[in-house]
Amino acid sequence: MIGIPWIIIFIKSLLIFKKNNRDFSTILVGLLIFLLNVGIYSFYESKVNSESLIKARIFGGYTDFKKNGEYVIISGSWASRTHFYGTYEMKDSIITVDREKFDDVLTTNRFVIRKSDTLVTESYKDKDIIIDKYLIQIDKNGKEIKRKYNQQNYRLPILMNNLKE
Repeated sequence: MIGIPWIIIFIKSLLIFKKNNRDFSTILVGLLIFLLNVGIYSFYESKVNSESLIKARIFGGYTDFKKNGEYVIISGSWASRTHFYGTYEMKDSIITVDREKFDDVLTTNRFVIRKSDTLVTESYKDKDIIIDKYLIQIDKNGKEIKRKYNQQNYRLPILMNNLKE
């Protein structure tokens, strides 16, 4: 959306420059800013679109652990959503990320993959999938973290699992 007005302004600036023989530095700065924006956009899109190993989500939190050892964690409501990028290590079923804390939904840097006691069907990308595993937030002692205000669990249903069992 930002690109279309930028292109229009850039073309108008070129026409004004050609007509008045003005300073070319403003056009170069605009072109540099545009190329910088395209580069940043491409960098983050490549992170988001790389092949996923595990995807899990809960209201207010979404985790995507990539096969290349990187993660994308999106947390917050639609109006205040924050994206976190980084690397992780996985040992057995424990995932440790390179960040200590995210926010009030994702409160730890350690997760464990556990089988569900009951199977739940959830709609994801216009198809129903059966949730048989959860990504559970754990503290440094390996205990499951519960919410402070209502003592419920922070369990993220795993929507996509490409781990070899």
